[in-house]
Amino acid sequence: MTKRIIIIGLAAAVVVLFLLLLMGISHRVAPASQQGVDPRYLRTAVHYGNKNTSPYGGKAAFSLLDKYFNGRAPRLTTRPFTHTYRKTKSLEGSNSVYIAVASRLYITEQDAVDMSAFVAAGNQLFLAVESTDSLLENTFGFSTTESTWEILPASAVQRFVNPAFSPDTVFSGKGIPMNSHLVLEDSDSAVITVLGNNAKHQPNFFRIQHGDGQLFVLLNPMTWTNSWLLENDNVQSLTWQMAYLRMHADHVYWDEFYKYQKVRRTSDNFSDMQVMLKHPPLRWALWLALLLVALYIFSESKRRQRIIPAMPVLRNNSIDFAETLGRLYYLHHNNTNLAQKMAQHLLEYIRQHYFLNTAQINAEFISGLARKSGHPREFIEGMMQMVVEVRLGGDVDDEYLHTFYNSIYQFYQKTK
Repeated sequence: MTKRIIIIGLAAAVVVLFLLLLMGISHRVAPASQQGVDPRYLRTAVHYGNKNTSPYGGKAAFSLLDKYFNGRAPRLTTRPFTHTYRKTKSLEGSNSVYIAVASRLYITEQDAVDMSAFVAAGNQLFLAVESTDSLLENTFGFSTTESTWEILPASAVQRFVNPAFSPDTVFSGKGIPMNSHLVLEDSDSAVITVLGNNAKHQPNFFRIQHGDGQLFVLLNPMTWTNSWLLENDNVQSLTWQMAYLRMHADHVYWDEFYKYQKVRRTSDNFSDMQVMLKHPPLRWALWLALLLVALYIFSESKRRQRIIPAMPVLRNNSIDFAETLGRLYYLHHNNTNLAQKMAQHLLEYIRQHYFLNTAQINAEFISGLARKSGHPREFIEGMMQMVVEVRLGGDVDDEYLHTFYNSIYQFYQKTK
């Protein structure tokens, strides 16, 4: 009981320390550049997760996607693109849409190769990111500038330049301004189509024709956040973005991997452990569980009681029974009763072990018992003669009882 109380106390202390640590992190004083700023302008709050309901979460956008694809809900992917591409047969077709929303896109060389093959086959890849990866740019032949972060709060703006849209093509709302833009060369006009601009009228939404498919890059993922979409009529901007994608796509995928990547991966290998470690809550839960297991093993390494010795097997044979019965009746000195009990036990033993009928003790019985037990006929005949005399109730003195006992004991010794 004492050890159990200690274990519970240690576990409670670890949980309390863990909660205090989380509270300390969440209440940490913001940098001077962020003090007094509306929480919706803090970059630390950017998440883009499909289940995140915070201002910079992506739940609103994710819940609206099915209506743009004839009611087909997007399928979640939590692995790198190359893993999904090589493990999912549907991505090998030519009518799929893959959507990724992230702060920055960190891919490997194999990711870039597979993205190129995916688009060239006739599929559509839609990336809403603040800044792209150099591997992606080299693969698809374009270049962008890095985002210039605004210190003071300002509106997040997105413009569309397609003449088919209505004249009012400017959408704005509270959020973080994202000023990354495409560096457009004269030679790019054949394969790159500008679809939208940022607040400075620089191209930040464009389409690249690659093989039989298209790559769409939106350098303003703020337009995919809950706060921005729910303000004014900004949801229309998402509708116009999705108008470029195939509403009759066979498969639609929503990426839940790249938004959590803070640095470039050094390998294309990816395990379930990496999925847990890339999410801070899961990572903390894993380390806490390992710590509790270690505490339990440490406290329970010693046994709570001494080893219980093995109990010896109880002996229960005919000799021990006869000896015990003999000592019991010898104390009362009732030789006749004791001899009868010995005779009764002997006959029961013969019935169970030699399967002989003891109702009549005759020559045939004596011959059968001698043959089965291996005793000489003369010995069996003498012993059974005493059995008959005892059963008739004659007087049994000590000497007769001793002779009868020795005869039975010798019989058991050879046949036990």
